[in-house]
Amino acid sequence: MNKIIIALAIVLAILVGLLAFFLIREKNDAKQPTESTTVQTEAITEATETTEATEAPTQTDAPTETEATEAPTEPPAPVTEATEETEKPTETAAPIEGEQTNSGQFTSNTGTGLELVVDWKTYTSSDGTKMVRFDVSISSFTINVGPRIDGIHITMDGVTKSFDSVDVTWSGSKTTNLLASCTMEMSGDSAAVDVAWDFRGTYAGETLEQVTASGTVTR
Repeated sequence: MNKIIIALAIVLAILVGLLAFFLIREKNDAKQPTESTTVQTEAITEATETTEATEAPTQTDAPTETEATEAPTEPPAPVTEATEETEKPTETAAPIEGEQTNSGQFTSNTGTGLELVVDWKTYTSSDGTKMVRFDVSISSFTINVGPRIDGIHITMDGVTKSFDSVDVTWSGSKTTNLLASCTMEMSGDSAAVDVAWDFRGTYAGETLEQVTASGTVTR
């Protein structure tokens, strides 16, 4: 009986030992992955820290280069106060080349304030030819008209001649400005004369293609 008890005790002790062995082994096996994971995690962390520590600092953008000192701006020309535009001098008639015999004037009648004024002078040239000179002008208030090529037409003794007229710019009260001086030969001692000027514009609200004046020239 005692032997059986002893045998059972030995078997129980062996079983307990085996159980303890397996429990210890299982416990160790369970620890190893954790420790390995911990070690691996620590290694990764150290590597990250090392990378962060050794990572080259981000290069900042170089400041934009500014152009070389700009050439100094030339100072503006001194400003002078505008002066009133010098008015074009009024054309004046040339003196008669010969012996003057008579003179006179006739004008148009447009009713607009713009009138054609014809001053005439008869004279005898150095070779004895009977001549007449016409100084054709306009009388007006403010006006701005350009030159007219063959813009003045004079008919005398059935003969018509055309002459150029100059430009006229005037601003102010009514005055007379010369358009042209024209000379023609007379066949007798008296002649009817018609003078027309190609205005081709509007004055005082009135459209005027031509301004005309008529009169008689006598010696």
